[in-house]
Amino acid sequence: MSRGWTGQWIWCADGRIAKTGEFSDVPLVPAAAHDRRVRFRRVFPLALVPAAASLRITADSRYTVWVNGHEAARGPGRGAAGRLLYDVVDVARWLVPGDNAICVLVRFYGEANAWWRPVTPTFSHGAGVLLAELELPSGVLGTDRSWRHQTSPAWTPQKPSGVGHAVPEVLDGALCDPAWLEPGFDDTGWAPARVLTTLHLGGTARSTPPADPYGPLLENPVPPGEPVERPVRWLRERRGPDPGGEYGPADLVANVDAGAAPGPVPAGLPFTTVLEPGVAVLLTAGWDEVVAGTLVFELDAPPGVTVDARPAEDLDEHLRLRPFQHGYAARYRTRGKSDRFCSADPVGGRFVLLVLRGEGEVTVRGLSVLERLRPRPPGPFFESGDPVLDAVYETGLRTVDLTAQDAYIDCPTREQRAWTGDSVVHQSVDLLSNPDWRLARWHPRLAASPRPDGMLPMAVAGDYEHRDGAYIPDWALHWVRSVHNLYRWTGDAELVGELLPVAERVVRWFEPFSRDGLLTDVTGWVLLDWASVQGRGASSVLNGLWGRALRDFAEMAEWLGDAGRARWARGRHGELAAAFEQYWDEERGGYRDWLTAAGLAPAMSEHATAAAAAGGLIPPSRHARALAFLLDRTALVRRAWSFGLMPLRAALGPPAPDWDVEREVVAAQPFFRYVVHDAVALLGGADHIADLCRDWSELAGDGTRTWREVWHGGSYCHGWSSTPSRDLPLYVLGVSPAEPGFARARIAPRPGALTRVAGAVPTPFGLVEVRLDRSEVAVSSPVPFTVELDGWARDRPAGRFSWSREQPG
Repeated sequence: MSRGWTGQWIWCADGRIAKTGEFSDVPLVPAAAHDRRVRFRRVFPLALVPAAASLRITADSRYTVWVNGHEAARGPGRGAAGRLLYDVVDVARWLVPGDNAICVLVRFYGEANAWWRPVTPTFSHGAGVLLAELELPSGVLGTDRSWRHQTSPAWTPQKPSGVGHAVPEVLDGALCDPAWLEPGFDDTGWAPARVLTTLHLGGTARSTPPADPYGPLLENPVPPGEPVERPVRWLRERRGPDPGGEYGPADLVANVDAGAAPGPVPAGLPFTTVLEPGVAVLLTAGWDEVVAGTLVFELDAPPGVTVDARPAEDLDEHLRLRPFQHGYAARYRTRGKSDRFCSADPVGGRFVLLVLRGEGEVTVRGLSVLERLRPRPPGPFFESGDPVLDAVYETGLRTVDLTAQDAYIDCPTREQRAWTGDSVVHQSVDLLSNPDWRLARWHPRLAASPRPDGMLPMAVAGDYEHRDGAYIPDWALHWVRSVHNLYRWTGDAELVGELLPVAERVVRWFEPFSRDGLLTDVTGWVLLDWASVQGRGASSVLNGLWGRALRDFAEMAEWLGDAGRARWARGRHGELAAAFEQYWDEERGGYRDWLTAAGLAPAMSEHATAAAAAGGLIPPSRHARALAFLLDRTALVRRAWSFGLMPLRAALGPPAPDWDVEREVVAAQPFFRYVVHDAVALLGGADHIADLCRDWSELAGDGTRTWREVWHGGSYCHGWSSTPSRDLPLYVLGVSPAEPGFARARIAPRPGALTRVAGAVPTPFGLVEVRLDRSEVAVSSPVPFTVELDGWARDRPAGRFSWSREQPG
């Protein structure tokens, strides 16, 4: 338990919360408070610089803190309602003898966006707040009335926009002198901060945490790594007419891009151009791969030059924006000296477009992205000597890195939402490749935010959860699998016990939809995958995923000593298994997709048989035929009727199949392939996983060094597509926990046609390393383990061992 807080809640003087009426008891955040920036300063003397100086800080909604002009932290990480996170950072390295300054810029969004949701306000809190305290040898320096503040006019308030609900940023540099970050800045025109005391029914008028609506503050469990600068690699200039008018930054960039003439060959930085009235200069810059972080540009320019910025993940062959480029956009007006812009929110893309307007000479000195990603220390690896598979493994790691920030997000380029179901793949990759499991442990807790009926939001800690509109029932079942991953890999009974009641509510949510043993007509958006798989009626895929969740829940409940709940889940699973027989197609050797009122529909997919295997619904006598069905690639078709039709799907249903449903089988998109690969392994076909991972090679070659959302189309960086980076160490190298928490490891390499594989996989006790070639297998393990290979098995204690594959001895 952390110590209590000395710092007080503070905010600006005019940030008061109103009532909805004269005699109303309903608090209301005024619209004028939305997207407000408030700057805070505190100057203090130091005789000696301490060896350590711990700063605890949080804000609603976002903060950046500087110590003597050095950026020290950004936050807080996204959190659940009533559980505000705070950050801890040692700022001693930036302190100096004499006067020191802590400066904080706080942005209060007001309206929900992809990574923030407003709390229910009280009469004192919920319209913006700052809380900080610095621990020094002389005592604790906390936020109070001695801090000075200014509600900054430099930023023009904006609203969330686009698919990703990103909030544009419009900043007038002339109204934001960077000297405000220095101890000697004259802040006599600034006002003392207002201390907030809790005011609500039952409030105690205290000014320190805990307080509603933020609850007991939690330390951020996943502080970001050190920022890494990614400067652009090339830049090209084009010119077009200045469209004028009241265009927002995103629309203006698109307008100029469409009308700009071809430019000269790419150049590097620094880059100088001359602006003329009525002419817009478009600078298109790019990286060799997708990047994600805060956008930074530095300029030498006359006062009043306007720079509009828009990252992009894709351009056409003429370096023009392709359609449907949604995401962040910014506008900056130069002050004429020390012009440096750094985005408040994270962005992502492979390109960035800058539109410069004004008059005079402008030099772009710097243009980069500062990546602030969750840590991934070195140590784990996978290599096979096969350049295709080795590249597939590394690309998946990079993709997950970019989508592992303050949560596992779908993509850094368009949405940045913390989806409930996507994250099972991100988490699995981290468990197999990252010694730092903090985010793998935290994200399932963040997503454990059930609606009153027990169903989970389709994305948490953002606009979708706040609006509580659409939900994806099967995404909650993937979340149950992520809890099961925690049970197997961490063996943390306290953590699993915390999440198990939420998992039970999820599993039981489906029970009222059970008709004659099968889930039928389940409400919500039954997505399943972007592939053309039927979710209406009695979907075999949804029933298979429910079967897996029932087994996962029963196994975890039994492990925690709750035999009663385990017995209930196993009983429901038995009823489901008996009813599931209706989907079996004896002639084709797999399971059909759905039952309708008219009977069993003919459509078949990889998904149905894979979900049946993952859910433990296939009798052992059918395993060989089901495996052959999943490995038969001759009749696969890739169809994705869901993609691009979401707004109409609920009203109109999917279009009629345009493939031969009597013969062809719909292939899984990259996300659902994690279920397919699990099924192949469960059915005894793990030797085929390496070959199945080769499918990802067709996604390579577009220069992004990340995986796309689907086989054809979608965003260019989607963590849910990184299954091979889990499966190559899990199935090909063969490392997994034989007992929860790696009390014992199982090492069962299945290299297929590969002549050698090597790798290291993290455990709570260190790395398990395996090396295998045609003649020998060598293992180094910090825990006892069992080796299973070539039909033989050997148990060994922790340590280093090797065996001849011909004579294992």
